[in-house]
Amino acid sequence: MGKRITDSQVLGELGETAIKKIVLEMQFIYDPRGRLEAGTDGIVELRDPKSGAPLGKLLGVQVKSTESGQYIRENDRSFEYLLKHEDLKYWRTSNIPVIIVLWRKSDETAYWKEVTDCVKGEERRLKFDKETDVFDARCADRIGSLTIDRRTAGVFLPPLNQGEEAIINLLRIRLPGEIFLATSPFGSGRDAIPELVKHDSPRFDWVIRKRRFVSFFDPRDFSTRAIVDLDQVEAIDTSLVAFNDDVDETNNIVDLLRRTVERQTSTQLSYLRKERLFHFRATNINRSRTYHYVANINETSARVVSAYANKKNPKQQGYVRHHAARLRFERLADEWFAVIDPDFYFTRDGFQPHRFPEALIAGKKRLERNAAVRGQVIMWQHLLVESGKRELGLFDTDVSQPILQFERLPVIWIPQAVPESSWNRTDPRAKDMESLNFFDEGDTT
Repeated sequence: MGKRITDSQVLGELGETAIKKIVLEMQFIYDPRGRLEAGTDGIVELRDPKSGAPLGKLLGVQVKSTESGQYIRENDRSFEYLLKHEDLKYWRTSNIPVIIVLWRKSDETAYWKEVTDCVKGEERRLKFDKETDVFDARCADRIGSLTIDRRTAGVFLPPLNQGEEAIINLLRIRLPGEIFLATSPFGSGRDAIPELVKHDSPRFDWVIRKRRFVSFFDPRDFSTRAIVDLDQVEAIDTSLVAFNDDVDETNNIVDLLRRTVERQTSTQLSYLRKERLFHFRATNINRSRTYHYVANINETSARVVSAYANKKNPKQQGYVRHHAARLRFERLADEWFAVIDPDFYFTRDGFQPHRFPEALIAGKKRLERNAAVRGQVIMWQHLLVESGKRELGLFDTDVSQPILQFERLPVIWIPQAVPESSWNRTDPRAKDMESLNFFDEGDTT
């Protein structure tokens, strides 16, 4: 009988050729091992896309090709793959990282995993995410990061992706022209509040420290007249306080900005003083809520309050997730800025705090990607900008009108894209919470 090449051999060659093409599109170097290989089809060497210089960073690649059909437990979002015991044993002896790439001819899909990134408690089982584990040029930085020896201080790997536009998570704050100062019979805000709440419509966007009252509004026009010495109120140029280098004055402005934002956004948000966190408030028990806003020029929306049932045990209480943000106020030269750090807050029913929020937030952030964080920043920018818009009629005397105005900074271009893996905020508890089936991975910003 004459020599022949089997269909399986042809399929394997097609798969490796397809993967080699993708590696070259990453601008890496692919070196096939040839016939004398026992578990790695090729070696990938990283290359600096700017200079073209090889970086001496290596990893092994094992390609597994299939004609068609489904993988284990495959659905629209994920599937699983079971490694052979002898392969895993061999890869563990390697002195370079090894990835496995699964290529399917029928739909020309390719997915990858580092061979030790196994399902918890099952060292041979890999779980692939069809969105994040696609093997194409976008995964260059994630693959490159596997080659870094983290035991060595100061290791640097140049960014390997192309450039992208970046949104700055700062908003410029336009302060009012005047700020009001007065002496107070109370030593601090805590001392003054019991007296203030005795009066109608109390407002709390003011600061008292060492018997000195500071606000962006005239305290004589509101119930705050009860906590100041009326004959000592004066209005001065805001810049004299806001851009004073005295530490106490800076702290007063930071507190005043935060309290003013709390008042201006009170129809949408609640503020948790202990956690220093703004979050979208629920409107009903265990009820989701959507916020509509403009992203760039298009109107869009986000589900800012999301109610989830316990998928593992429907009889038990689920949870409610609220979009949230930590706002910091920073002075740069002669301007003040709000720094937006998107976050999440979890409750039992929309109102009662959840008992284990840390594990829930770890699980959610493990699923975050660049686009999700970007979308949240845009949403928070829109909310703050809208909170500062004045739309008063000629005879409008609405005392709740905004005081602070916010201005977006221009989008900037960065020559190298931020690696997608940089957005993966991992926590050892995240996988444990996912096993409870609490998370709806289809839910986006």
